[in-house]
Amino acid sequence: MQSALFMRGLLVASTPKAQSVGLALAAGVLLAALGPFGNYLNGGLPERIGYWCAVSLLGLVLYGYAFRVVAARVPVDTRGWWPAIIGTTLVVSLPQAMVTRLWAFQLWPELGRLDLPIALWFVQTAVIGLAAMIGVAIMHRRAARATRGTLGSSEQQQPFAAAQALFGRDVLALQMEDHYVRIHRATGSELVLVPLGRAIGRVEAEGLRTHRSWWVAAHAVVRVEGDARSMRLCLTNGVIAPVARSAVAQLRAAGWIGTT
Repeated sequence: MQSALFMRGLLVASTPKAQSVGLALAAGVLLAALGPFGNYLNGGLPERIGYWCAVSLLGLVLYGYAFRVVAARVPVDTRGWWPAIIGTTLVVSLPQAMVTRLWAFQLWPELGRLDLPIALWFVQTAVIGLAAMIGVAIMHRRAARATRGTLGSSEQQQPFAAAQALFGRDVLALQMEDHYVRIHRATGSELVLVPLGRAIGRVEAEGLRTHRSWWVAAHAVVRVEGDARSMRLCLTNGVIAPVARSAVAQLRAAGWIGTT
């Protein structure tokens, strides 16, 4: 019963959060009205709306999070991309199947009396989950390749394994750009195919993660502008690095900004 909605949840996983939730809820209402897989026989419309909206949001959270984890850690053009997508989907399908099965049985006890096996529910969940995850993975891969194709010829794109020397103490900042990290330094910048977290672990200079997409070296900060709601760091090379609200306390504790 729950399977068709997983694709909806995944297809909106890469959109802004509010839009993703709105589309997931809209899909839940639509599926409640259609009553697929015999669901139209179970209870009234309000019950079905509640069930399908809950299943939709759960699928969005579980599968969407799983996909973001894979996309952040596994480059799309490596051999590990598809095994990671498939393996992660199978793992996430287990809690998705168990929770949605429990919800359905609580709402409609007659389903529980049918003694539907969890294995069958899991297989249905995993098959549709795989179809959805693979579809999103293909779109994500195409988008990543298109992004690389739009980079100017002056950009230096280097695989991480061949760019170890780029992470010396002269690094001013690291900026995430899709699957790449832009290494800012006084003499310019380079693009390296690597997750931001891995790049941060290789930098020799001291610094802090100031934003989901940024790391800044302590010696690179010239001044701090704005307030806690909209703070930014001006670097020695003229680059402006954003500061997330959640990072303000960390910067204050490190002495980068005042305590007032």
